[in-house]
Amino acid sequence: MALIPMIASGTAAVVFLLFLCYQAWRQSGNAVGIEPLSPVDLEAFRNLTDPEEVRFLRTNLLPKEFRKVQRMRLRAAEAYLSVISQNAGRLVAMGRSMSAHADAETAAAGLDVVYRAFQLKLWCSLSLLKLNVTMMFPTLLSPSSRIADRYLDVSSLTASLPKKLAA
Repeated sequence: MALIPMIASGTAAVVFLLFLCYQAWRQSGNAVGIEPLSPVDLEAFRNLTDPEEVRFLRTNLLPKEFRKVQRMRLRAAEAYLSVISQNAGRLVAMGRSMSAHADAETAAAGLDVVYRAFQLKLWCSLSLLKLNVTMMFPTLLSPSSRIADRYLDVSSLTASLPKKLAA
């Protein structure tokens, strides 16, 4: 009896993940007219998503004040995530462009950038979903700061992109 709801919810979850993958890939754009990456203050983003900071605020503020402050922090984190997601799309486009390079090493590096940037874009989509739920229940959930590390990893990979593309 309980098997049918589990199968239905599992199927819905898989369909939702496939939809997120499709959206992330579609929004990543193409290599024509790749815009430069927008600046992101990762230290500020980490502060907004730091569980210790949330605990500190929860301890030192009245519950009503904490919910208000936490919602403002979550909106700011959402803005950072949106920029990181847009940058991830640009990184996918850069990687795609690089993957078509004649040099095999450059092409392989481009595929690596595409793979990691696409994962980052998907991670951003899931984090934005979690943030929206967290805004409704600011005392229950806390956003993850791990996305800042992933962004730093992918963006540092592309630091040598212009040099390799010019070669």
